[in-house]
Amino acid sequence: MTLHRLAAALLPILLCAACAFGGSAEAKTRYTVVRDDKGIWWFQGPDGKRFFSLGINNISHEPFMPRPGTKFYNPVPGEFKGDLAAWGKWANDLLRDHNFNTVGAWRSGAIPTGNGIVSTPVLYVVEHEGTRCLSPLRPDFEQYVRANTRAAIAKIPKDADLLGVFLDNEMPWYGKSGWDDIATYTLLEQALELPATDVRHVGAMKFLAARHADAASFAKAYEVEIASWDQVSADLFKMNTTAAAKDDRTAFTAMLAEKFYETTTRIVREELPGVLILGTRIPGNAPDAVIRACGKYCDVMSVNEYRAEASASEYTLTRFWLLGGKPIMHTEYSWRAKENASGNPNTRGAGSVVQTQADRGRNYQAIVSDIATVPYVIGSHWFEFADQSPQGRFDGEDSNYGVVSIHNKPYVELLSAMRETNARVHELHARSTRVMPTEMPKPKGVTFVPGQHPGRPPTMDLLAPWVREPEIWGGAESKLNWSRKDSTLVLEYDTGTQFGAGINIFGPKSMAIARGPGNATDLDGYATVVLDMEAPKGVQMNLVLAEAGAAHPGAGAFDVSAGDDGEGFISAAFYGKGERTTYRVRITDLTRQMFFGNQSGALRVDMQAVRNTGLQLSGSPRTGTVIVHRMFLER
Repeated sequence: MTLHRLAAALLPILLCAACAFGGSAEAKTRYTVVRDDKGIWWFQGPDGKRFFSLGINNISHEPFMPRPGTKFYNPVPGEFKGDLAAWGKWANDLLRDHNFNTVGAWRSGAIPTGNGIVSTPVLYVVEHEGTRCLSPLRPDFEQYVRANTRAAIAKIPKDADLLGVFLDNEMPWYGKSGWDDIATYTLLEQALELPATDVRHVGAMKFLAARHADAASFAKAYEVEIASWDQVSADLFKMNTTAAAKDDRTAFTAMLAEKFYETTTRIVREELPGVLILGTRIPGNAPDAVIRACGKYCDVMSVNEYRAEASASEYTLTRFWLLGGKPIMHTEYSWRAKENASGNPNTRGAGSVVQTQADRGRNYQAIVSDIATVPYVIGSHWFEFADQSPQGRFDGEDSNYGVVSIHNKPYVELLSAMRETNARVHELHARSTRVMPTEMPKPKGVTFVPGQHPGRPPTMDLLAPWVREPEIWGGAESKLNWSRKDSTLVLEYDTGTQFGAGINIFGPKSMAIARGPGNATDLDGYATVVLDMEAPKGVQMNLVLAEAGAAHPGAGAFDVSAGDDGEGFISAAFYGKGERTTYRVRITDLTRQMFFGNQSGALRVDMQAVRNTGLQLSGSPRTGTVIVHRMFLER
């Protein structure tokens, strides 16, 4: 998936080291963002023509830091006989032939731009550290940003036709990452984990002291017993769910985001006058204050989001538009196929895995055709140009993301779909009849935006060794006995006379988390629960899922120290067919469980802190056997 996760952040391969960079780049032309008389947003070129940005990310002739002993994309020495310029022209021709107009994030400087092909480099204005969202606390923040900006600009080819620049990519605004939305681990906890002498720790303590009159006032608001500020620690915060802690966390993130976007955009505009600032490629979600600050200071907002569904995320796009108020680019998404020419096993990386290249093409056609009709979306960039190494790139990702294989052979079915779709995008966008949103859509079931977690496999086995053995529950006269037979789970049940019998299955030991209740597991990054099972014909089944802190509603208090709010969820009913059948339950289709979990929660599934998944069996036949051959999470 994205080149920026982990060490990918080290990618000032924005440009090819083999090219002559020499000196700062000046914008040859002035691109703008405009809204037409129908209220539809566009990029507009210096010739006055409006366009929708269609791009591909990471168009490079060789990989970043390839691992020894691996096969990877590197066509110049062989196919192009060492002629890098010939490869650059070939790549440029491929873009043009398939109606792309943008070289997305990360490119080789050998690819010519201009004449309808524009580029969008990433500047990395605060470098690549996992703590970089705390950079505004540095006393030398402005000098730091300016030095990084100048260094990045110096690497941009002088003849680059810049549509705009990204400030950064997938910044960890949630603290732990760019997608782990944990209520009790935010940037404030991250700062307080640093040594007490670190300027960022000192800055966080100054922030708290400015919001509370003294340590005694802080202690009262946080409902803790401390005698001095010296006793305030990250551990104290990680267990604290008071309103005061929530407010301080939110305000701290807002302060950092405001300073980051105000300072970086001001400096970039001074160093690169006339070039659009395209945001920070936010990975699907971010705290409200971050999106607001991004929209306030950038010309365009950019969001990376991988989805199982081949359609635009109404929730995500509406939220960004309402909070940020600027047009949006969808700057990273993809599908991988089991059938590919590189031998990619697709064991690591974000996004769903489909069967064939034709499936990838159909998904591209569907999502781009849909997103082009959103009046405030002005760009769509596919990840990526070439497949990753089947033995794993620098961070182990081994996926079929490319439009070409590692052997430089184009995926014809995918590219044909791209050519046909891209040719229609301008018309689709111009004729959009979608109404601009004024409020968030009402969720059909619950709110759920899976984190990307590229290091996790496409599926996660829920029958793997558990953190603890299953839990049985049910109504009057119900019974349920479980056993393991080889790799299957066998359930002998009696649904009783009330609401049936149930089993709660706890998460894999490998995904246990240290914070919160002892049963908690982090299962984020997946969109669907898949059950491969045999059940008596007619028996009713419901999938249940509970967050780490869930308990009976009458409990009054819920242990939310794992970062969830203690909710329980349940699926719509599905029924046994008397034969082996595969059922798929989308997490977004779950609804609140009325008889278990916090009834005042946010109606959001917190998969980063899960207590259990499980099954409820009810109805007729009252007794029988269910054999669960497989139960797993799927991207």
